[in-house]
Amino acid sequence: MKSLCRRVQCWTIVVAYTFVFVSCLLYLAGCGPSLSSAEKIREFEKAGPVLLEVTTDATGKAETRLGPYRIVPGDLLELQIPAIVRVISSDVTNLVQDELDINRSKPYSCRVNDAGNITLPIVGEMPVAGKTVAEVEVAIVEAYYPKYVMNVPMVVCEVAKYKHENERVFTVLGLVKKPDTYPYPPDVQYNLTEALGFAGGLNLVADPRHVTIYRQDANGEIISATFPVGEKANADAYDIIIKPGDVICVDHTFRTRTNEFIAGLFHIGVGAEARVYR
Repeated sequence: MKSLCRRVQCWTIVVAYTFVFVSCLLYLAGCGPSLSSAEKIREFEKAGPVLLEVTTDATGKAETRLGPYRIVPGDLLELQIPAIVRVISSDVTNLVQDELDINRSKPYSCRVNDAGNITLPIVGEMPVAGKTVAEVEVAIVEAYYPKYVMNVPMVVCEVAKYKHENERVFTVLGLVKKPDTYPYPPDVQYNLTEALGFAGGLNLVADPRHVTIYRQDANGEIISATFPVGEKANADAYDIIIKPGDVICVDHTFRTRTNEFIAGLFHIGVGAEARVYR
């Protein structure tokens, strides 16, 4: 019985080394995915993020369509207005200073109500639902100038908290420890290394060396780019910015399947040897 096990072990080792030799020849022939060209990477970087615009149809059913993000009821907005604001009336000046909190370090926060409006000091309610952030900024400037201020104020509007924040996500699939969809908060920016870290890192046995990222452009077309990963590409991965909606795929290649096959063979060989010497 021991002699049979030793023969099995020897044949396993022979097959493994033969497979490794053939794999090396295939590597030299080039069996992995080709990295994206500089031109394709530039096109890829221009695409996304394409956030979903949420609307309702005549029956009240939620619909989504591609396009720039538009404000919806429930969003929390933060408005920043420069400290130098000249007001026509001194009475209004005091009111503005007290209520509008004109200070860059203390933005004015306002929630979009169910009717799609925000309430601005002095101005009152103003509709913002359905507008982009840039359109909201223009509307606020027009609300205060020239009726209340003599100079055109520079208004900055940001979405501090999204009502549909679960739409801001990225997905990691393939040869990682925890493939899943992960939230992408509006106040952070992730790179490829961080995104793979959320997924528990790369599969060490398969040891993948390439990753493909998919995203949509403004026309809804899928654009992809392939980047190197692994120990030698860690620095490069820090420079690859992940955007909301990205799908990161760490796919199998001939190399990764070879690594897993060899690991399985050695595991079988070690197991057989352990049974022989019991």
